[in-house]
Amino acid sequence: MKIFLATLLGLFTLGKGLAECTLGCSTVDSGSSCYTDFATAKGCLEGIEGEWKDQTLEVISQSLENFGFGSLYHNTGPPYNLQVPVLETLATIQETAYDTDFAFQEALQAVLTSLLDAHTRYKKPVCYSGAFVLPVAFDISISDTATASGAVEQEPSAGLLKSTFYDEYVKLFPNVDLAPLLSQPVSLVDGLEWTTAVHNWGTNHETRSNNPGARFNAAIRSFLYRSITDTVVTDVTDSLTFTMEDGTNVEVPWMTMIPDSTLFGNSTACLAEDNDAVESSSSRHDFVKVEGEGVVTHASLHNTRGGDRTVLISPDSDEAKYQISCFVQKVVGNKNSAKVGVNNVLVMKVASFSPQVNGADYNANWRGFLSSAQTCLDAEYDMIVVDVMQNGGGYVCLGLRLLQMLIPSYWKDNTKVQMKYDLPHSEFMEEWIEKVNYPDPYTNANDVEQILNPETQESFENGEAYYYPGRIVTMGGVQSNRTNWFCLDCREAEAMPVDYTPKRFVDPDKLVILTDGTCGSTCASFTRIAQEAGVATFVGTGGLWNQEMDVSSFAGGFVMNPTLLLNMTSQAGMTPFPQFATKQTWQFGWAAWYSQRLPTRPVQFTEQEPDHRIGFWQFPHVSVPADTTSDAVSSLYDSVISDQMIRLAEEGTCSGGDAIWIALVSTLAVIVLTLLVYIWFDVIERQEGMKQPLVEN
Repeated sequence: MKIFLATLLGLFTLGKGLAECTLGCSTVDSGSSCYTDFATAKGCLEGIEGEWKDQTLEVISQSLENFGFGSLYHNTGPPYNLQVPVLETLATIQETAYDTDFAFQEALQAVLTSLLDAHTRYKKPVCYSGAFVLPVAFDISISDTATASGAVEQEPSAGLLKSTFYDEYVKLFPNVDLAPLLSQPVSLVDGLEWTTAVHNWGTNHETRSNNPGARFNAAIRSFLYRSITDTVVTDVTDSLTFTMEDGTNVEVPWMTMIPDSTLFGNSTACLAEDNDAVESSSSRHDFVKVEGEGVVTHASLHNTRGGDRTVLISPDSDEAKYQISCFVQKVVGNKNSAKVGVNNVLVMKVASFSPQVNGADYNANWRGFLSSAQTCLDAEYDMIVVDVMQNGGGYVCLGLRLLQMLIPSYWKDNTKVQMKYDLPHSEFMEEWIEKVNYPDPYTNANDVEQILNPETQESFENGEAYYYPGRIVTMGGVQSNRTNWFCLDCREAEAMPVDYTPKRFVDPDKLVILTDGTCGSTCASFTRIAQEAGVATFVGTGGLWNQEMDVSSFAGGFVMNPTLLLNMTSQAGMTPFPQFATKQTWQFGWAAWYSQRLPTRPVQFTEQEPDHRIGFWQFPHVSVPADTTSDAVSSLYDSVISDQMIRLAEEGTCSGGDAIWIALVSTLAVIVLTLLVYIWFDVIERQEGMKQPLVEN
């Protein structure tokens, strides 16, 4: 009924918003998408009208009463030192009068963005769907720079390449001279060094990570592709100015890419319908898409060149739809191959832990994912590289099961990959426990990844068993009540693949996990568990060069959304949880997962450095041509394999200084041993002489 009334109200308040939104789009060879200039699009955004503010804030505020990190954000402490009074800021927004819905949406999104948590993210309604784009994308590489002392330091250098929007851009802006952008490196963007400009944008707009290095990797793409629904764009002006290496300034106007011109700026299209609140239970699983990745297919993530690579699961095959592809690369010709005992390297790309081949049939999706993993791991290899760059998570149990298939200690003892979780107490949950008392936080008895009692390794008897007595915890200087510890029930995944036993395991220095730091949620579980235990070697790509970077992001646990809360109130006979009047996406971090290394800290607020770093920023994105990404990632694999083999060879080889010391110590040891033997025999001879009888003359 609330949604129905809001729809009526919205229809009466459209006014000039819809009438004045005339895009005049260029749609040549673009299907239903269209392209227009910045000013036209901005006018449409500011013309969206609707009385949605109060209901939107009601949903957000009531949701955040169950926010898993609500107390901690008063002061997260090191390493990130965030202080965000979320509910207080929302109250201020409630009291503020905004001229347009766009201004309200920007203010709301700004405070939620400041949490730097991709699990807790707000997308504007669908009538805001679009992005400000440019005809170029960053192409960053490492170059050698001579210092004043004569030493050579490595430093990132930024070039530009044609983006996927280049041709449309030239049609819309034929008089903009783009040639200087593609012929030399960039020095400044809007008067700032390019690294500073990208870093500043990421800090204020990117939710992907609270780690600056990982956030920089995400911002490399979003800086030149600014999603209107996902990010705050009020501060976007009509153009960017690039200063090139030779001092040339090139002013480049923003173009607006609109996926569906029937939605953009259309207030009516924003209004929710009654069935918009119906979602499958799988919507709760921890998966965050990279912006624009819908058209970045798995096939573009690496090429399948012949010769030295034997493809086991092609990235463009049906089997790869389960999010795993792999090949074996021969390295026999490598000069370190025989020395380190590595002839074949298995390279696995795990794009996500959220296969959706079989719709809501999670069991079939799990079987497909783990069967693909088995296909890869049944090959002959001496080293493994697992690429989880940009993996947005998915089913937690799939990540944990893959760890077991890769690491012998986890295969022998599944409890070593179990994570400790808890939930915050709230009035909502107390009423839910009282009325339903279900032994799992979620409503669907057939849902996957239910919870276990870590002490008994069995399900809790009822809801009170995990909820009470709970624990009194101080986070961010605020004392609050939280549930007892629990872990996830992954016994179903642990029975897959059927009758499977790994053929081999490799040592930690031959199990390389490749991450860009934006690997998050379930992917964070996959990386952090192994990193904290020291059972794999981690190679981090990109980041802010020569500064620390985390191996993962948004490791918060698992998420909740208003639809699932509505389902809970319906099942318990509680007051229905409020729903949005508009079509949009909102979720928040609910359960907190705690570090094994620092047991009192949620993992999301700890930092784990990779063991090694490599200069790579050519990340897949909707704005980057697929063949460019494919070639770059393919070369990256070559470099990662070569670098690790060099490190393995160096670990087994002494330096010149070490060799001298070893020779001296060895010589000294021989001398000492000789002296000891001489003394020993001398003592024996003396004792034998004393035993001789005296002879009288």
